[in-house]
Formats: sequence, C-alpha cells, structure tokens
Amino acid sequence: MALRTHWQQIQNYIWLVLGGACLFFALVFWAITDSKDVVEVEKKAETEVELHIQPEIVSSMNHLGALSDEVKPLDMATRVVMTAQHEAEFRGTKFVNEQKKSYAIELFRVTDEAILKSFLKKQPDRKGFLYLRLSGGDHPEQYVLLYGVYKNAGEAKNALADLNVVLPTSIKPIVVGIEKYQPLVNDLGSDELSTQAKLYAVKLKTAPLPQVDEAQIAAIKVQAQQAVVPKESTTSTTVTRRDADGNVVGVQKSQSSVEQPVRPKTAPVQQEVTDPFN
Repeated sequence: MALRTHWQQIQNYIWLVLGGACLFFALVFWAITDSKDVVEVEKKAETEVELHIQPEIVSSMNHLGALSDEVKPLDMATRVVMTAQHEAEFRGTKFVNEQKKSYAIELFRVTDEAILKSFLKKQPDRKGFLYLRLSGGDHPEQYVLLYGVYKNAGEAKNALADLNVVLPTSIKPIVVGIEKYQPLVNDLGSDELSTQAKLYAVKLKTAPLPQVDEAQIAAIKVQAQQAVVPKESTTSTTVTRRDADGNVVGVQKSQSSVEQPVRPKTAPVQQEVTDPFN
C-alpha cells in the first residue's frame, strides 16, 4: 500500500513538470510573435481600363430597369375623364385655356358636388351657370360655381351689381379671372365629351323579295282539292284439269276485277273553342 502511494506521487510530479514546461514554451512563443508594428496596406489606384469596364457591366445587367414595367411612371399630362357624373354646366381644361383672359363671377365653393347639383336643379333658368373641379398639389378637391363669362373685370363688376340669383346672406360672390383656375383644372368638360361623340351614317339598301308564282299556288290548291281515285283490285284464278293417272289435261285461267266505291270527301271537323273562364 505504501509503495502504491509513493508511485502516485511520482506521477503527479511528472504531470506538474510537463504542465510547467508547456506554459514556459507558450510564453516564449507569445513573446516572439507579438509585434506592435502597423502594416499599411496600399490600395491600388483604379486604372482607366477598369473605369471603362464598370459602366459596361452595369449596362449589361438583365434586371436593370425591370420595375419600369411593374410600376409605370405617372403621366402628369393625362386628363381625368369622369363620364355620367357631372351636369351639362361642367367645364374642363379646354374651357379654362380658351377663356383664360376672361372674367367670371364666382358664386361659391363646395367640397361635395351633390350640393352644387341640387342648387342648379332649383334654378328656373340655368343659362349662364358654369362650374369647375379644382384639385392638384396641396389644394383640396373643391367645386366652384361660376356665373357668366366677361371680357374684362369692368363688365364682370357691372354684372355682379345686377346679379339676380338668390343666395344665402353668408355667401358673397366675387369677380375672379378664369386664368386663376388654370393650374387647378385637369378634367374633360361635358361640352368636350358631347362633341367627341362620333356620328355614323347607315345606308340601307333595298333587298329583293322573292316573287310569288300565283299559277303554281293555284295548281297546288287544285291538286289538294281533287279526290284520290282508288285503284281497282284484280283477282286471278287458275284451274288445272288432270286425268285418272294424274296427267295434266288442261289449264284454264280467269281474272276478275272489283271496283271500289269512291269515298266522298269529308269536311274537316271543327272543334268548338270554349272559354274556360265563362
């Protein structure tokens, strides 16, 4: 037992010496490899050849501009068309461009077109009324009701003084230049929609009708009215004579016909139609 304990101590000392030797060699290796010098990495300048090649690589990409078909760019020149929703007094870009140097009387503005339509329907005479839809940019969507088109501001002010339109006391009409609405109008007016409708002329040609042969119709009627003559039925009889030995002595043939009586034509039976409700 004492010998075994002594041998275990020797093994422990051996492992301790080996561990100390490994630690020593590790410290020596760390001291040799440790260096505080900073190594600068020089970046090569791009040559002219590389600069020429890079744009060619980008232009040859298969996916370059692939989203152009998925998300089409907005066309700001497109005019809005809303058919069957406006009254006949609605005007658009064409009217504003043609009358941009003229003046009009602005009666009021609303955000709901139904209010404006209701006001127009209550007017006994709708001549002279016009209205526009204003939108675009930061401007909220509004409908402005105008009255009359005048060459200058003086005529518009005189017309405003003689204006005979019943309005609430809170509404104060003003004289405005139509050019003011030009950047805010981007619609097709009712006058443009009515003039753009194409009219087509339809030329009808006379078609020849089939000619009726009266003689042929009369012949068909006669044939239908004539009685059908029945055919005569014929009966043939053959008599053969034989002697005692069975030999043929003579043959006698006879025919007889029987005439069938002609059936009178019967008139078609007419069924009486009665009213089931009486």
